[in-house]
Order: sequence, then structure tokens, then C-alpha cells
Amino acid sequence: MNWLSVHSDIREEIKNLEDNILRLEDNIAEFLSMKYDEGVKKSLHSLESDLKYLSILANGAPIDKNEDRKIMDFLRTHYARLQKLSVPA
Repeated sequence: MNWLSVHSDIREEIKNLEDNILRLEDNIAEFLSMKYDEGVKKSLHSLESDLKYLSILANGAPIDKNEDRKIMDFLRTHYARLQKLSVPA
């Protein structure tokens, strides 16, 4: 496997994670409106897991400063949203 292939795979994985995070946030909002607690709990867990994985992946990824800054901004924004969505049980 060459460097360009690995770099492309990492970029694709990062993009997939970002898309999934956005989808999970939409699901959580919908579940909250439906008062579907189990769906909210599962989605919150998945959201937290995806944010952590994205953080780990981005920290070790061979990406330039601009890409890194965009990912870190994305993470900050969505960690803040996670904190707002997480309610004490």
C-alpha cells in the first residue's frame, strides 16, 4: 500500500465519521422529540464513540494544518453539542 492510498483512505474515514456524527445528531433530535429514550441513549453512546475515534484518527493522520484545523473545529463544535445533549440520568 502506498502513501497516497493510505492518505486517501484516512481522508475517506474522516469524512465518513463526520457524516455519521451529523446523522447521529439529527437522530438524537428526532428521538428527543418522540421521547424515545432508548434511541437517545444508544445514539449518544455512538456519537461519543465516533467523536473519540475521529479525534484519535485525526491526531495520528498525515494531514496538513488546514485539514487539521477544520477537523479540530468540527470536533470542538460537536463535543459542545454532545455536552448540551447529554443530560444527567
